[in-house]
Amino acid sequence: VSTKLPLDFFQRVNRVEDLVGLCPKKADDSFFKTLPNTISIYCVGGAVRDFLLGKSFSDKDFVLVGADLDYFKKKGLKAVGKNFPVFLHPNTNEELALARREKKHGIGYKGFVFFTGKEVSLKEDLRRRDFTINAMAVDEYGNLHDPFGGRKDLSSKTIKHVSPAFVEDPLRVIRLGRFLAQLTEFNVHKDTYELCKEIVKSKEILTLSKERIWTEISKGFVGRKPINMINFLLDCGAWKEITGSSNFSTELHLFLESVETNKISLEWIVANIFQDADLGNVHCTFPKAVHTAINVLKRTKVCRKNYIDTHNIYNGKNDVILDIFEKANLFRNPTNLTDFLNVSFYKHPKQRKILASCFEFLSQFSLKPIIDSNHKKIEIKSAIRKYRLKKLNEFMLLKNFS
Repeated sequence: VSTKLPLDFFQRVNRVEDLVGLCPKKADDSFFKTLPNTISIYCVGGAVRDFLLGKSFSDKDFVLVGADLDYFKKKGLKAVGKNFPVFLHPNTNEELALARREKKHGIGYKGFVFFTGKEVSLKEDLRRRDFTINAMAVDEYGNLHDPFGGRKDLSSKTIKHVSPAFVEDPLRVIRLGRFLAQLTEFNVHKDTYELCKEIVKSKEILTLSKERIWTEISKGFVGRKPINMINFLLDCGAWKEITGSSNFSTELHLFLESVETNKISLEWIVANIFQDADLGNVHCTFPKAVHTAINVLKRTKVCRKNYIDTHNIYNGKNDVILDIFEKANLFRNPTNLTDFLNVSFYKHPKQRKILASCFEFLSQFSLKPIIDSNHKKIEIKSAIRKYRLKKLNEFMLLKNFS
């Protein structure tokens, strides 16, 4: 969805009717209407930001001001996490956070003490957030509350920290990179960039769990321009902290800049980036699917190179094509074909098309007669390869690819 806005958008959004749908009135919500009148409800964070950008959003988060923690515990709502005053709406599962202050008392993102109570104001709650564009709120009457200039920064397409306390949470460096991949026209405020370098210098990024780092960078890798995230993390030094290396090859830059990442599965994008990395030095936990894709790329590296190097020589090359399919285990996992080809041959669209046609052709033949006629496993494997190679030769002659 485009982030380009009409010139008068930020003037028009002052109208109550533009924002009123973000926050439900108490009378319209079966749970909210049970709350005392002393509690005010605000829609906050990403939903407000995305609405102002003209982007779609799926989840809304709410902050409740004037709320008492014991009151909500007695309500029997499902809590989110052990240490946070956040509950789930009993009907919609939307997050309901009690307004809170926080104070750093230890190392890393876990080193915080939270304070909540009826006296905590909306502004105090918004002050603890990461970026001004995420520190806006809408009340149930459609009024925008923007104490830190988030709307102005949206207009200038600037990502800026809310307060100096930004440095207290090292995860915010990676979150900033993720936002740059998603909000592709945005830039980082120079003071925020300097604070990010301070965080990197402190080495606190290594106090983050590998799972939390994966959660953030994975969102960046499926953004519209993941190369923006990589470039930022490289520039501020965070990439070296996360991966153990300050290098990101020209080849990988070209890959991320040229491919349509929305057409490639996340695990294959990540696998292509980390296939040659020493995973023991990477401070990030990858899902099993990423490791599987990395292994496929490693197994096929030589035969893929052979195929590309000899792409103008068709006679006698069919065994290399079959090698690629077999080593990638594509006959058993045909759903990987498109991702595998898009990652491996993104610079060679002609060869990618040929391989896709060959695989589709070979996949239509039943192997049952061959399996039934061979009793030893080693003979079956050899017979299947011989049969497929014969069919592939016929297909290539018929198509006369050139």
